[in-house]
Amino acid sequence: MRALLVLPLLLIGACNKNVSSPTAVPIDPALATLIPADTTLLVGTRLDKLRNTKLYQERFANVPIAQLDKFAKDTGLDPRKDVWELLFASNGKDNGVLMLRGKFSPMDMEPKLEREGAARTQYKGYSLFGDSRASMFFMNMSTALAGSTATIKGIIDNRDTHAGGIPSALLPLVKSVPANAQFWASFNGILVEMPFREDTNLGNVNTMIRSLETGWVAADLTKGLDFQAVGNCKTDESAKQIHDALRGIIGLGRLSTKDDQLDLLKAFDGIKVTQAQRQVSITANLTQDVVDKVLNLFTSPKGGRSR
Repeated sequence: MRALLVLPLLLIGACNKNVSSPTAVPIDPALATLIPADTTLLVGTRLDKLRNTKLYQERFANVPIAQLDKFAKDTGLDPRKDVWELLFASNGKDNGVLMLRGKFSPMDMEPKLEREGAARTQYKGYSLFGDSRASMFFMNMSTALAGSTATIKGIIDNRDTHAGGIPSALLPLVKSVPANAQFWASFNGILVEMPFREDTNLGNVNTMIRSLETGWVAADLTKGLDFQAVGNCKTDESAKQIHDALRGIIGLGRLSTKDDQLDLLKAFDGIKVTQAQRQVSITANLTQDVVDKVLNLFTSPKGGRSR
């Protein structure tokens, strides 16, 4: 049941240089200028806004996460407190780069990274911590980068030439993202492959993903869940296939839901899929009480139901 509710969002979520140009969703200018020119996927999270939502404060603020706790201990950087914006950029060919804006203390953190085994190397006067494949780099006391070493070196190279910024092909997609989104993504090109075998029914998911060309995804958790996603397909026919598949998944999920699971039924009813020629859109607008009750349904001990 949980997979049936999540899969439609995953499917469409896989699908939609001029830094001075305005964008709907705010991007910290200090990060926007660093975006590599060959970027085809941007994923952003506004942690300062996300931390203020009821969902985060009640469900995640005090939840221990082993990997995150270890990262905070090893580096002295706690993303839950010290970071206000994350921006991930990828060209689809390497592991991309995660850019962070927050409050850092490189003087304290760099020795911790070395003690944890990260090798310090110098590149054009900057200290990189990692190896030839992946590194972490503190540009200053409020900007840090982690990811592909080659990409990070390219960003350093471009600092003096001002060659970075949102690529022109991505700019209209980023502009389409609502300004209130705390989590968003935009892409130009096929970048995502789900881990499904091609000879299974779920293998059709990857076939549909390959038919998508551009798209964007946005989520606002201020008053529950306001989710929007748009995928632009290669043909009208492929858009219809995705539209019908998503409608089928949602319909199957609703039919499989028991009559007394009213909150889950409301969640399915809150998901809408539409098609306009080559474009497929999905929206999910769930109130805070429905979100809370659905989460209770899945997190209650021994499968307890919400009431």
